[in-house]
This record gives sequence, C-alpha cells and structure tokens, in this order.
Amino acid sequence: MAKATGERALLVAITSGVTAMPDSLSLVVRQGDTFWSDHPAVKRNPEWFAPFTATHETPGTEARIEQATAAPGEKRGA
Repeated sequence: MAKATGERALLVAITSGVTAMPDSLSLVVRQGDTFWSDHPAVKRNPEWFAPFTATHETPGTEARIEQATAAPGEKRGA
C-alpha cells in the first residue's frame, strides 16, 4: 500500500476478497475496485490495495477517430 502521508489517496484493489465492516456488514472487494485510503476496508486489509494510476491518454494525444457520417456535400467512400 502507499505510504501514509496524511493525505487522502485513491487506491485500487489488487486482489478480491470479503471483509467485515464496522457496521457488522460484509463488503465484497473486487480486483480493480477503487477506494479512498481512509476507507475502513483499506485500513483492515492494506495488503489488498496499491496506488491507483490512471492509464488513459492526456487530452490532445488521443488517436484521431474517423468521422462516422459524411458532411453536407461529401460522399463516404468504401
């Protein structure tokens, strides 16, 4: 798990499991679920989580997408 810095961090579950919650209910954690670092499930099972890293491209660097329809006066070719 990420080092405690006193700041809230977004974490991702790296494993699945079921954990008890303070209100006597159980919580199902699935691999890939995201939680804030101060969530009770993270505090009870820190080994289940790792820092979340976004994998999407930054604006302006995404691949160009072909226009799906022809503009007025244009014909779409095959």
